[in-house]
Parts: sequence; structure tokens; C-alpha cells
Amino acid sequence: MKQLILGLILIFSITVSVAQPQIVFDNKNHDFGTFEEETGPVTHDFRFVNSGNEPLVLQNVRSTCGCTVPKYTREPIAPGDSGNIKVTYNPKGRPGKFSKPIYITTNASGDRETLHIKGVVIGSKSRRATNPYKIGTLSLRSLHIPLFDTPKGHVKEGHLFVRNEGKTELVPTFKNVPSHISVEMIPAVLHPDEEGLIKIYYDPDVVDDWGFRRDEFDLGLDNGSSNDFNTVTVSANLLDDFSSLSPEQRQNAGHIELSSNVIDFGIIKGNTAKKQTLKITNTGKSRLTIHKVANENRSLNIKLKRNTLNPGKTTELVIEADPSMARNNLLNSRLMVITDDPERPSVPIRVLGSFE
Repeated sequence: MKQLILGLILIFSITVSVAQPQIVFDNKNHDFGTFEEETGPVTHDFRFVNSGNEPLVLQNVRSTCGCTVPKYTREPIAPGDSGNIKVTYNPKGRPGKFSKPIYITTNASGDRETLHIKGVVIGSKSRRATNPYKIGTLSLRSLHIPLFDTPKGHVKEGHLFVRNEGKTELVPTFKNVPSHISVEMIPAVLHPDEEGLIKIYYDPDVVDDWGFRRDEFDLGLDNGSSNDFNTVTVSANLLDDFSSLSPEQRQNAGHIELSSNVIDFGIIKGNTAKKQTLKITNTGKSRLTIHKVANENRSLNIKLKRNTLNPGKTTELVIEADPSMARNNLLNSRLMVITDDPERPSVPIRVLGSFE
């Protein structure tokens, strides 16, 4: 009798232990494909069955952002019955590729369930019109990356926004990149109407130059067409790094002073070159280094007699205007004197005149 009772208790315990709900989905993933932003919200129904032997309760269904909204059956679902989780994705203001998880907690044993939706949103026409430059179906906000002041001793980063306006994937590629610049595409592959950025890393210590500088590289598409390339310009103003100097160190540094900021040649007749001289003085308390006198005018020849000045010392900058090299009759140019003066690292000199 005792053995019979123990047997019945064991059978009852086993029955109780296996009595539980179980959720089984037809499919846990859905791809909406590629669709227009103007289409509006898109919806998919995830169907499931309670394959257990106790009622199933969905305790919580949540997404990771407000763009994805789940609605679900809240009543207990009897064994063998089915339920539904409706997931809606709103593409407004979200062009490009998306992938969203939906997390589900139930009264069934085990870890939470996870559903996934994905797709690619083609942005509205007004949004696509913001990128005026085109390389095939790749649109660019600009063809110029300005880095502005770029101190030596530091790698400076810059970027350029791009978008895939086609209906197939794009792989942007780069050619003829200067050695002091590295370029990467983020992401490496652009899906239809996905926005990405071209990121550059500029190392001013690799290039032996100072002051304003322009560099170029070619941007194209990995489709075998040599015509699908365009030139991206990178500009930077290469200077010393003064960020770690104390106020006292800045005060005790070398300081530049020019005898004049304007050189006026007046009227230059014929093809005979004319020269004028400008004086540069170090009025500071330490040695002053003149890194460069930047000149982009082919009709001007520049000669600096000394590029290092002890405190109180002066040197001469000889400026020659050559009419035979002039492209037009008007001379209106700017030279930039680049030094290690922390107060005035770039000093302009205006050069004026006319050729007859």
C-alpha cells in the first residue's frame, strides 16, 4: 500500500513538472525589403502557437526605439491555440538600412524570445536633394574637406557625408591618396539610400610643409568604370602646436613684427621685374623661427635672407614682381608668413600693383 501511494505521488510530481506553456513562432525574422520613405509605416504579423499544456501569457513585448511599435495578444492563450504579435516600423526621417530587435517575455520557462525586422528605406526626394554633387549614383554634400588650423604633432580627422541614391549596393573606393592622409568609408558598403561618411586622418608630421596647403585624392565606385571618379580636395593650415604652453611661456616666446603689412608696387611698365624689401623683427624673448613664406602667385618671387632670428634681431624679405609671369594686369595677392610665434603664427602681407 505504501509503495502504491509513493508511486502515485511520483507520477503526479512528474505530471506537474512538465505542465507548462511553450511559445513556437512560424518565423522570428522578417525583411521588409527596400521601400520609399513616403510609403509610411510598414507592418508585419509574427504568428505563434502555444504548444505547451498550460495557458501562455505574453508578459512583456518591447522594442529598442520609438520607430518600432509592437502590439500583441494580451489574453491567456490556451494550449494548441495561436496568437499574434503585430510589429510596425515608421521610416519617417530614417533613410537607409535598418535592423531592429523585439524582445518577448512570457510565463513559459527559458530565456526571452527575440524577433527581428530589417529593411532599407529610400529617403524622400527633398532629403535626397541636399547632396548636390554626383559620382554615378553616389551623391556628396561637398567635394572639399576643410581641416582649418592643423597643429603639428597631432593627427587631425575630417569627414564628408555621402549617400547612395541608387537601388543597388555601392562600394566607394579611393585612389591617389597622399602618404600623409588615410581614408576610410563608413560603412564600407552603402545600401540603397543609406547615408555614410568618408573619414580622413591627416598626419601633418609626415609632410614637410607649413601654412595653408591643398591635397587631393580620387573618389570612385568599385564598378570597373574609369569615368566614375571625381577629385576630393583636402585643405589644412599647418602650424606649431601651442596648446600646452603656459601664459608665461607664450609671453616669453619669440614674437614677429613686420615693417609693413602692405607692399605696393604701383604701376610696373614693360617686362622688367621690380623688387621691394620688407623687414621682419623678433620682438620676443626667445628665438623666432620663420617656417615659410607662403606664396601662390606665379608673378611673385620671394627670398628670405634668414629663417631664424634671435631676440631683437631683424632679417629682410625681398619680394620681386615679374611682369613676364603675370596672368593679368592686376596684382592683388597675399603672402602668409608662418612662424612659431604663439600669438601670431600666420601673418599676412598684401602685395598690390598693376602691369602695363
